[in-house]
Amino acid sequence: MRSSKQWTFAVGVLLLTLLLAACTAPGVAPAAPVDPERAQSLNIAVNGRIADPTNLNIYAPGVSRSGTGLHQMIYEYFFYQNLQTGEYVPWLAESYEYNDDFTAITVKLRDGVKWSDGEPFTSDDVVFTYETLMANPGMTWAAEVVKNVASVEAPDPLTVTFNLTAANPRYHLNREAFPAVGIWGGITILPKHIWEGEDPLTFKSSDPIGTGAYVLENATETAMTYVLDEDWWGGEVFGRMPEPKKVNFLYLGPETNVALALTADELDTPNIGILSVGSFQEVKRRNPNVSAWYDEAPYAWLDPCPRGMMVQNATPPWDKKEMRWALSYSIDREAVVNLAYEGTTVPSWGIWPFYDGLKPYFDAISDLRAEYPSDAFDLAKAEELLTAQGYSKNADGKWADANGPIPHMTFLVDGNSNEDMKVGTVIVDQLNAAGFDVELTPLTGSVQSDTRLRGDYTLAFQAFCPGYIYENLELFHSKFYVPLGEPAPWYERNSFRYQNPEFDAIVDQMAVTPPDDEAVMIDLYHQAMAIWLDDLPIVPIVQAPALVPFNSRYWTGWPSAKNPWNMPVSWWATWNLVLNGYPSPETGEWVGGIHSTTQPVAQK
Repeated sequence: MRSSKQWTFAVGVLLLTLLLAACTAPGVAPAAPVDPERAQSLNIAVNGRIADPTNLNIYAPGVSRSGTGLHQMIYEYFFYQNLQTGEYVPWLAESYEYNDDFTAITVKLRDGVKWSDGEPFTSDDVVFTYETLMANPGMTWAAEVVKNVASVEAPDPLTVTFNLTAANPRYHLNREAFPAVGIWGGITILPKHIWEGEDPLTFKSSDPIGTGAYVLENATETAMTYVLDEDWWGGEVFGRMPEPKKVNFLYLGPETNVALALTADELDTPNIGILSVGSFQEVKRRNPNVSAWYDEAPYAWLDPCPRGMMVQNATPPWDKKEMRWALSYSIDREAVVNLAYEGTTVPSWGIWPFYDGLKPYFDAISDLRAEYPSDAFDLAKAEELLTAQGYSKNADGKWADANGPIPHMTFLVDGNSNEDMKVGTVIVDQLNAAGFDVELTPLTGSVQSDTRLRGDYTLAFQAFCPGYIYENLELFHSKFYVPLGEPAPWYERNSFRYQNPEFDAIVDQMAVTPPDDEAVMIDLYHQAMAIWLDDLPIVPIVQAPALVPFNSRYWTGWPSAKNPWNMPVSWWATWNLVLNGYPSPETGEWVGGIHSTTQPVAQK
């Protein structure tokens, strides 16, 4: 493994090279490097430094499973959901089956899967992982597992039965309780022979063992390097190997550095939120190898996690819906779109992505959306609501009542996210101009995570995932409510402390309705939204654009609007399928996978 000083020097040389390359004539791509190692490497830019590159425990709070590449490169999952095509792709598992009353689900594991140290992947690993989660509430998503799973049994090495706490026809879609990933990440199975006897919260797993096609070669604060495991189980089972020999997750610093790296063909793709549309357009002008989901504006792929502003419902006066609505009316979302996103997205009235498949639900609440304009900018309406609550503006132009000004508010954002910082700055300026007292509070790493989960904020910028109708409503269920100061199950899973028993009852009915019973589901959705829009527990802001450029100098086959075979998301666990491709659940034919422009196809 290289030392951190060696990597620092290497990055410095790279950036100097890129600065020189950027001085080429406009519209002319820099000369392509001929380094054979670069031609076999996939370089991904991440949003921030690795807080502790020695701590790669995927279940420890504060450890980034995406920025480090852990859930993309080291670990794999039972199933992957391809949201772009609607496929539910078997991977570590081959099939699942519920019992008659949906109180248990039996999964058949794929034969031939091995951990990277050569040990077989079996049902014992699954049972061990779930028993560990159930016994250690501090582990990420442990609370969700306990609420959904009563016990896990292993009748044989390739069979696992999950006994559920209640009838749940949707359990196989719950990424936080079942090892199936659609959006971002999910429950991750651990190797029993490595983790047994270790404290799952303090064990650093510095040399992580997984079933993925890559193993860790080097870890520093600015570079995570993975190399292809030539003995990966998929080579035998699938007869194919991913083509990149090395994958680097690199923190290159400011946006300018990332743009220069793309221009010079030293970077293959950046994570979401790093590159602005202006920078992308300039890179694209200089380097024809670089493209995005769309060839023209708005360029961005529609991310399934719309952005909202969480409001801490447990803290007065924000426990009153009128106050939350006053905040909503004080936000000019068009200005947020133009200033923070440079026109690559649109305002959002709710917490669902504007996908065509969800349109029947959206059409069904057109009456409610007219009654509750949750994306409207209306300062007069905000003043009307605040005045009715006994407030008026004082000499400083701030809203106050007989007890003094409205309390100072913190607006929590992830300081490592360019998107968070830009959006937060715009909204804080708007709210202060409207007469509130708001301070932008950027935090990073475990401090940010802990602050958010414990609810130690007034406002917080947040992505709302996974983007499905029922699942996003369930985020607001009071079964996830915990008192302020105690960690919530997850950021958008009611860290904002909302409670409404009538709403809960409707969501509970949806939970036991089969997902394909659309007529019943739409009716229940209308009932739930009549409450949600009236209460407005969080403030919708915008749809989420994913401006994710790809560089085709060394790798081709990237998903795009012209070839929408997968999702263009290097920070999700589903990135595994972008690198590898996958066997079609319908035909068994191999779908996708990126290919080298300089090397022969890697098969085994």
